Amino acid sequence: MSKIEDLISLINRSHGNLYILCGLPYSGKTHLSRLVLQETDCEYVSVDNVLEKLGYDWNTNKLPDKDGWNRVMDIVREKIKGTLENGFNVLYDSTNHTRVSRDKLRELADSVGAGIKVIYMEVGIRDVRKRWRENKKTKKRFVLDERLLNMTIKAMEPPGAEEDVIVISLDLN
Repeated sequence: MSKIEDLISLINRSHGNLYILCGLPYSGKTHLSRLVLQETDCEYVSVDNVLEKLGYDWNTNKLPDKDGWNRVMDIVREKIKGTLENGFNVLYDSTNHTRVSRDKLRELADSVGAGIKVIYMEVGIRDVRKRWRENKKTKKRFVLDERLLNMTIKAMEPPGAEEDVIVISLDLN
């Protein structure tokens, strides 16, 4: 079995768990989400989707200010919490690139008695930059501002073994 098949099997055997996708932009988080969602009944929560619904746009760098980000994250947390309280699994798609951000999600899951699993999309920085450049040409998905990409790369804190992490590498080239 592949790691992806193992992950799908794990999700299908569980109820009321939070699965946190973690990784750099262009690491394959959304691609993995599509694969998982075809085979499970997870509730999908995505920061990108919330941003889009609120009229923000990565392509034009029209992003929220501090209060706007707080609103986005409040919406995300409410959706995660409500879904977990109803006993359903949540697949949360965002970079979750800092330990602090993942710890806040752990606290949220703990507050409703939910389990948690971090899914780390492991990919080299060279591959991330290559995917970013290719996407900039093809525009198959949003194009993150290069400054934001570099900031996220610099701030990335990969999860350690103590975070009970599943590591997945996707070859998207």
